[in-house]
Amino acid sequence: MSSEITKLAYGITLSSSTKGYLGAILITDYKGFPLEFRYTDPIVPTKIQQVLYGEELEKYLKIDVITDSLVKALSEDISILFVQDEDLLEYKAKDILILRLTPTQSAALSNPGNYEKIKENEVLLQTAHAKAPVRLLFREDFECEGEKFDRVIDKLVKAGSFMDVDEPLVRVQKTLDLVCEQKL
Repeated sequence: MSSEITKLAYGITLSSSTKGYLGAILITDYKGFPLEFRYTDPIVPTKIQQVLYGEELEKYLKIDVITDSLVKALSEDISILFVQDEDLLEYKAKDILILRLTPTQSAALSNPGNYEKIKENEVLLQTAHAKAPVRLLFREDFECEGEKFDRVIDKLVKAGSFMDVDEPLVRVQKTLDLVCEQKL
């Protein structure tokens, strides 16, 4: 896999009690440099929507409205989308693997590319020397083995030699905070 085509996509959705629901996706190259950024304007559900959707309103907005519209608006093709919110693992898009990527405080595994299986769909992955591994959580029906899994590991290890692979999620979060504060 050549470095020129290695793209990493990071997505976040959030809710603000005063601003509504919004989200963003950042696509970076393997060094973490931005290639594309899309975000939604805040969505404030009406009282009727709140009553009709009940407890499922937040999930519906995050998955079916925000994430779906962002993915469809991208001009860059993505095959993997890293998210913070476990609810987004339910988003179903053709040819896009979605997984939760979170930092850990765990002791480093021996070498980049080494991983420790936690559950059938969850691993700790060492992406760089002397750093804590990251936690990868896949959909419940995903098993951490095979070609698809190996592609994810290869992309993250390649990127891990140039950047902290979970750091772009922090950038997306900070950008959404600016949107909420209307400081753009």
